[in-house]
Amino acid sequence: MGSYCQVPTCGASRASLFTSLYPTEERFPNFLTWAERDAKDVKTLPQRFKEAGYVTISNGKVFHHKKDTEHRSWSEPAWRPGTNGRTFYNEATKQWKQERMKTIRGKNADERKKKVPMWEAGDVNAMQTHDGQIASKTMADLERLAQGDQPFFIACGLAKPHMPFYSPVETYRRYPLKQIELAEHRELPKPIPERFRLVKEQFAYVPMTLDLSREVKYNSDEYHRRMRQGYYASVSHADDLMGRVFAKMETLGLDKSTIVVVLGDHGWLLGEHNSWAKNQLLHPALRTAMWMRGPGIAKNASIPTHVEFVDVHPTLCEMAGIRVEEPIHGKSFASVLNDPQAVHREDAYTRFGPGDALTSQDHYYVRWRGDSDASGKNELLIDRVKDPLHQVNVSGDPQYEAVRKELRSRLQTRIEMAESVMTETAAH
Repeated sequence: MGSYCQVPTCGASRASLFTSLYPTEERFPNFLTWAERDAKDVKTLPQRFKEAGYVTISNGKVFHHKKDTEHRSWSEPAWRPGTNGRTFYNEATKQWKQERMKTIRGKNADERKKKVPMWEAGDVNAMQTHDGQIASKTMADLERLAQGDQPFFIACGLAKPHMPFYSPVETYRRYPLKQIELAEHRELPKPIPERFRLVKEQFAYVPMTLDLSREVKYNSDEYHRRMRQGYYASVSHADDLMGRVFAKMETLGLDKSTIVVVLGDHGWLLGEHNSWAKNQLLHPALRTAMWMRGPGIAKNASIPTHVEFVDVHPTLCEMAGIRVEEPIHGKSFASVLNDPQAVHREDAYTRFGPGDALTSQDHYYVRWRGDSDASGKNELLIDRVKDPLHQVNVSGDPQYEAVRKELRSRLQTRIEMAESVMTETAAH
């Protein structure tokens, strides 16, 4: 499934997904977004299920802020463990942190003291990790709710994979450092638009080796391999925990009657274009994973059509027989789940900061707002068929002028659509 987030950062992406609304300059601008602030009058996805008689549960990171829409979205208070994604597990990491707090001096010392290592192979039981606690709570809720008569909606929000890459040591052992391949292309598209900005999230952590003996040089080959190793280990940890949750569903006899959706809230760069994480308008940050299983869903099928995160909300409502009458931007793709070759969308829309992006089957196009230059110097156009590694920006190539104008027009239509649904906002 070609699934795309609407904003490549966690808080805004989740608010957009749950309300089925596109972002605008004012609505869902960044990771600190509150849906309760930016779309106070719009029903959330769990709210619709709650109002339809479902028990709705939030475990872990679902909305970016634990209290966001809590009173109207969830049947029980949103739950998170006392730990977080930066919680480390090894005594050696604790000692390193304590020593750093004592010795670090100079400019921005207070900010630098907050940093923790980028990687840790934790000497910890998988179920005792931050995400392990979330999986345990979810399995306990499944057991409890399976005994009742009410239908239920459970959101299980695991923190990993996310920097810093902390997961049990056995997950790191699956990926020997020497066997990890680097990104095939590590340069930015050329020419790169003037307004393009690289993400800086990786600099919030210290790239210490797993034994904490030395710091790894940023963007060296070793850095790239260790970043990929940490990401792969974190993904495996999340996969292992989800497997336990799915096994619990089978034990309880819920697997045949329950719709399951697995997704990440945005894409991720793993060294492509010498970039990491998300928070930018490079294609790997926008395309994200999504898997679905359950009644009404074709088994072992791949859906090639474009799907947007705003579409999840109306799709699940349709599959559950819940009417959605208010204006939203999402379109149900329930019918596509039965007919995987059907077309749902011809392109997908994403925005971040001052930029707006449109991804079609053959092209990827970005325009930064405020650009009135007809030459397209602040536009990015990639021919996805001829240039799968996204090496060349052809926005200024005369051969692509018709394509650029067509995509710019289609993108403008999407921007106007986003701004056509106004929402009531409230100070939080």
